[in-house]
Amino acid sequence: MSFQNKVNLEPAKGWHGDFASTNIRVSLLGNGFFQAGVNGVQAGSFVWVDEATQTVVNTGSASPAGFVGRELTGVPARYLEEASINIPEGFMVTVYEKGEFLVALPADANAVKRGDVVSVDGATGAVVVGGKGIATTYKYVSNAKGGDLVAISAWI
Repeated sequence: MSFQNKVNLEPAKGWHGDFASTNIRVSLLGNGFFQAGVNGVQAGSFVWVDEATQTVVNTGSASPAGFVGRELTGVPARYLEEASINIPEGFMVTVYEKGEFLVALPADANAVKRGDVVSVDGATGAVVVGGKGIATTYKYVSNAKGGDLVAISAWI
């Protein structure tokens, strides 16, 4: 168990990978189910799907298939690990084609504006800012700067 090292004056907006709203979510349909591929999958990231093997991975070169939300998916797999957003290889994964999620911008990222297209790193599935990466169908819901938690939406 970790030791408390921070006190907020107000409740947290959420965590990286959380659902940003209760609006409609559209999950990707496959032949029954998808499972995490080699090295697992990070919740709160974009993913690519291999339809032949029904596996999901955090690497790709084309537009990602969808987003993996943080919904009871992290399994602490390392000895004495307190928390994890990693979904281990072989575990079932829900891939959302559309929805609204919270993502943490990299600390050194440039500012983003409402309506800017969300880009993703093809090597990790993480959100990147500044014209780098692969464009997605998601857009930023509000203005934000590096290190902020910001909502992204496929509906705007």
